[in-house]
Amino acid sequence: MKENFWKEKFIALQEGKSLDEFRGGSGNLVVVSPHPDDDVLGAGGIMIAAAEEGRGVFSVTVTDGRGSPRKGPVISDEEMVALRQKESLAALKAAGAAGGFYLRKRSSELEGEGGKEVGRELRDIFEWLRPSEVFLPAPYERHKTHMRCTRLTIEALRSSTAPKPLVLGYSLWGNFWGEKNRVVRDITPFIRKKVEAVLAHSTQIAYKNYQQGILGKNNSEAVFWESHEVQKADFVEIFLEMNELLEAKELSLSDFIRQDVEGFIRAFL
Repeated sequence: MKENFWKEKFIALQEGKSLDEFRGGSGNLVVVSPHPDDDVLGAGGIMIAAAEEGRGVFSVTVTDGRGSPRKGPVISDEEMVALRQKESLAALKAAGAAGGFYLRKRSSELEGEGGKEVGRELRDIFEWLRPSEVFLPAPYERHKTHMRCTRLTIEALRSSTAPKPLVLGYSLWGNFWGEKNRVVRDITPFIRKKVEAVLAHSTQIAYKNYQQGILGKNNSEAVFWESHEVQKADFVEIFLEMNELLEAKELSLSDFIRQDVEGFIRAFL
């Protein structure tokens, strides 16, 4: 296998800047996106904020989106793959990202040898960019492809020789307010750009109002995050800190969740 073949899966979005210029850069941020829109939905506000600070912002899209529901004219799977990547690049450009990696897997290929290949690619990307923050689906997602990507990302981070980043889980298809640390970030100044990025995914907006859903979710989280304090922001993104999974390599996702739930029971029941 050709060395650094994964670099061929990168598409740059900033004129005059190559991937090499970001190698090991201080403050690089990586979002692992199971599907072509999960990055801006789950962490779009943080991506925009980081890009405006001049940091290198990257997305790694694992699957190619061929299984997306269709509404409107009938198109083939290959046409859908091309459309979804085009939409993803438009969304990343709106978010100010440096570019995106497209691993182009099918969901069915994330087990066995296909999963191992994705794990190696993720590890190599982490070792090249040495990000200070990595965002991935939190382990409460009611979506098997999201959960597979979470496991593969944790395994890749565990095996990487790069300094361990801050690992934060975003939630789209599920959430739980347990007792492990949640990180709340105010994205109020960036919410318009986030919605603009989400709207770039027109094939998805055609059958589900994702732009309204994420706007309501980020506002709801700002309102209901703290039960006895004055609301501090209009829109926030909330993440589950997951570094414990890197520090204790024997800790499984199941046990991590169990500890979180048990902590909730002890605190509130």
